[in-house]
Amino acid sequence: MMPFEWGARAGTPAKAGAGPARGAAEYARSAVVQRIRVHSILDDAGPDMIGPGVFEHFPDALILADGQARVTYLNPAAERMLEVTLKNALDHALDTMLRLQDGETGEAIQALDLPAQRGAAISGTFPLLMSRGGGLVPVQCSVAATAIHGSGYVISLRDVSSLQQHIDKLVMQTMHDEHTQLLRRAELIKRLWRLLQDKDDAEPQAFMYLDLDDFKNINDAAGHAAGDLAIREIASRLKDVVRGRDTLARLGGDEFGLLLERCPAELARQRAMQLHRAVETYALRWNGETFRLGMSIGLAIFKTRNHSLNSVLAAADAACYQAKRNGEGAPHIQLVNLD
Repeated sequence: MMPFEWGARAGTPAKAGAGPARGAAEYARSAVVQRIRVHSILDDAGPDMIGPGVFEHFPDALILADGQARVTYLNPAAERMLEVTLKNALDHALDTMLRLQDGETGEAIQALDLPAQRGAAISGTFPLLMSRGGGLVPVQCSVAATAIHGSGYVISLRDVSSLQQHIDKLVMQTMHDEHTQLLRRAELIKRLWRLLQDKDDAEPQAFMYLDLDDFKNINDAAGHAAGDLAIREIASRLKDVVRGRDTLARLGGDEFGLLLERCPAELARQRAMQLHRAVETYALRWNGETFRLGMSIGLAIFKTRNHSLNSVLAAADAACYQAKRNGEGAPHIQLVNLD
């Protein structure tokens, strides 16, 4: 038998020895052992061997279905997970007993629709099992064909709620900067790239590079602890200015990036001025000293149908460089319209 398994997307970043990664490996090893035991029993079983007691003590929920995808057996773990007794489930269509949905999109998943799903990750999360009461439980699910009773399927389910929580926490850590809780550079670039794939969108978009001025003075005079505090407080001020649908990220050091979707040039300019003002009015008080900062902003206005990722990033970077060169008394906001 060739089992098909749904699970978290391969390639989720994890440090060696990290709790979530180790937990995932332990789940995987345990699940493989259980599947081997199940498949061995089914391969050796005669038509009348499957009944109460054969899989009674298996920790995973096990469901057997015939060639018409009708339930022929549930072990006690499956009865508890599906919230239905074997007596009430017997001969019912599998999809009425086992209701799965995609963990990201919420779309229904047909458990036995293997050709369309084989080898493809469903989503970055585990599929969700819908309980009778309407609750959703993340599950690890494997499906395999079996020759028992002529033809049919064996489905195993495992509740992975705790593992999903670990994975969600790990994903949050990899997406967000630990000091400011803003998104990291990679996530900002990914969202900009995704936006640029829609070549039918004729609305103007805006992208900004924001670079703090004189930040090095804080680190040199007061130390990195003071610098870290300033970054956190400035990040909080910037978040207060942006719209809920905008994407603000810390690029590293004293640099930030901002993606404003469907934002005309004048509104983007006003937002840049508000951001500049938020930093200009900020003061860090540390050990009796007061430190003030400025900010240079490079603003690129573009339409997705006309530009690539590199052209937008390069334009915003060049505009930010020019804003920084403008000098004292000159505007530290430089706008470039690419269309």
